Amino acid sequence: MSGGRRPPRLLVKTLAVTFATVAVLLIGVFVLVTASVRDQVRQSVSTNLEAGQRVFAAIEARRQRELGEQVAALAESPRLKAAVDTYAAESGANADPAVREQWLTTIARQLEEVAARIDSDAIVLTDVRHRTLASAGRLASLWPRDREVVIAGAEGDRVDGVARVDGTVFRIVSVPFDLDGVRIGALYLATALDRRYADDLAALAGAQTAIVSDGQVVTSTLSPESARAFESALAAAPAGGPAAGIITLDDESHAFRRLVNVNKATFYALTSIDSSSRAATRTAIQRLSLIAGGATLLALAASFWLARMITEPIGQLSTSLKRMAASRDAANLPAPSGSSLEIDELTDTFNALITSVTAAEDQTQGAYTGAIRALAMALDARDPYTAGHSERVSVLSVAIGRSLRLRDEEIEVIRLGALLHDIGKIGVPDAVLLKPTALTPAEFDIIKQHPGAGARILQSVPFLAPHIPIVELHHERPDGRGYPHGLRGDEIPIAAHIVHVADAYDAMTTARAYRSARHPTAALQELWHFAGTAFHAEAVGALATVLPGVISDTGEVVLEHMHA
Repeated sequence: MSGGRRPPRLLVKTLAVTFATVAVLLIGVFVLVTASVRDQVRQSVSTNLEAGQRVFAAIEARRQRELGEQVAALAESPRLKAAVDTYAAESGANADPAVREQWLTTIARQLEEVAARIDSDAIVLTDVRHRTLASAGRLASLWPRDREVVIAGAEGDRVDGVARVDGTVFRIVSVPFDLDGVRIGALYLATALDRRYADDLAALAGAQTAIVSDGQVVTSTLSPESARAFESALAAAPAGGPAAGIITLDDESHAFRRLVNVNKATFYALTSIDSSSRAATRTAIQRLSLIAGGATLLALAASFWLARMITEPIGQLSTSLKRMAASRDAANLPAPSGSSLEIDELTDTFNALITSVTAAEDQTQGAYTGAIRALAMALDARDPYTAGHSERVSVLSVAIGRSLRLRDEEIEVIRLGALLHDIGKIGVPDAVLLKPTALTPAEFDIIKQHPGAGARILQSVPFLAPHIPIVELHHERPDGRGYPHGLRGDEIPIAAHIVHVADAYDAMTTARAYRSARHPTAALQELWHFAGTAFHAEAVGALATVLPGVISDTGEVVLEHMHA
């Protein structure tokens, strides 16, 4: 199975398909319901804004009328009129500046008394030239004395307009200031169109609000980003701006509607369609969820019952096959379950296949092992002094591997790899391989080529690939002074370490033409002496442990252990 991933069980797949089908249907229903609710909410929001516009227009008209009446009542203050009239009479070209200043102070004091009666950002009193005489209120500082008051779009004696003063936009209601039918000035009631005004307007309209003057949003209850987006949308609209519409602000759809125009100022109400639809959508989804949950449970129960009818016999067969694979015992083949004709035929076909595969594997393994042993025997036959060397090394290596508690698969690789460890010597000339005296450095260099030659020989035979590391690296040493690569420590596979120790022991305990065999004890002492440098210490220890069980009383390796 590629990637090591296990496919899902048939039961799971059946349930998954059923669930996916139900889920797709429910999702489709949810989408339709959400869209329907959204359309209904959109219509409801538009209707509410339209109704709010009418209510707001009526309330705003009444509020402005009341403000006008308040201003008119304030303009009738006798003391204020008297102060203004006296100032006008005595402020001619030859008037004493000190006297003039005194009367202006009197007017300011009278105006502050008047301003205390009403809640307004500023009350401004002007002369007949619309020059400020005095101002009172929270923002009176923006209306300094002698400043001209200009109201955009103002016509006639009574004004309901907009003025921009030092960056602050005011809505202004004014009345003429007369004395005995003679115009002596005007009285202005100014309300700042700021965030506080927008909040009051929003409470009145029951929606978010924005006030636009000269194409700019002067104040609103929107976020700064939304205010800029709304301003841009109005700027892109035809002259006069749309009376109503839909716009996207902060990634939400908003319905907006013009509430009222005051000269160059336009008041808008805005409501988020998405926010308004969430509650309705949530309620609809909650009800649908109950229905969907019931439908899903019913569908899953039915599909589970159907899937169990199909998958239970297959599961039993699968369990039997897993048990047989784990035990690697082809004798315990699964028996037909009798649940269905198709599954029983599958079982019989599998049993026949396993029987034939097992027989083929036995034949292949026998041929494989025989070929390796034949190669080892052919190599050993070249030198009568080393006859049986490969098989003895194999016996010793297997014993060491078992002592080190290696897995059965690793021991089998060691068994056959040890038989082949000197296969590269096939290419060594007889004059070097069979030389009865010690080798020269040049001749020893030829001998040192046999691990690499053996690896190249085995590379051409795919099923011998697991044994190549043993053949190529069995002369490497833990201290890095081995050959052919000079590897160190853990860079060398444990299998190569083991064969190295077994090879050295058998070489020392076997007679050569130029020397006699060492006693097993002396050979083992030699290995211990170089343990950790020339030889793997644990492998040497394991050899010392297993030697009594694999050598005879004469010190020879018992080859029957090859098949133990």
